[in-house]
Amino acid sequence: MKNFLKVIGIFLFISACSPSTPSDLETRFERMDTGLLWLEQSTTQSFVELAHVEVELVSRGETKRGSDYIGKRTSDSIGKRLFARNQGGSDIYNCSDFASSFQAQKFFLEAGGPSQDPNNLDADGDGLACEWGTTVQQYARANRPKPVAQPRRTLRPRRVYSNCYTGPRGGTYTITASGRKNYGGC
Repeated sequence: MKNFLKVIGIFLFISACSPSTPSDLETRFERMDTGLLWLEQSTTQSFVELAHVEVELVSRGETKRGSDYIGKRTSDSIGKRLFARNQGGSDIYNCSDFASSFQAQKFFLEAGGPSQDPNNLDADGDGLACEWGTTVQQYARANRPKPVAQPRRTLRPRRVYSNCYTGPRGGTYTITASGRKNYGGC
């Protein structure tokens, strides 16, 4: 029994370390609870997993939960080459073949994206196909917390004394609020 448990433990460790295929990720995230998806969205270090998580959340109608929102971590990558692109490939599909950028991104991920792009849906290599980046930016702008304006500190007006006094040696002074003589005040 001990050896059996060791073998199971080793198998689980190896399977957790082995790279997932896009369909494995898709299936994994489709089965995941929405709360866990949001947790995954805020903690995953893999851009590929993050892309799959965000598509799954949007497919469920989820764009914001608490301080997390779609595009919080991916909108900075828009237009930045994160993945190498070859212009070769089947190029069977074009962005115009999809009803929305969401559908194009979902298809792109199912076809091996963002690591692979056989249909050239992500020519700039940012991992976001067919204007999905623009959609992500819109979600981010709509859900990003607005900066809180700090109240302006109003200064109290200085008390001005109009009385200027002449000292015993001929110097002039005013009396400060603390009752001292201010020889530079006239």
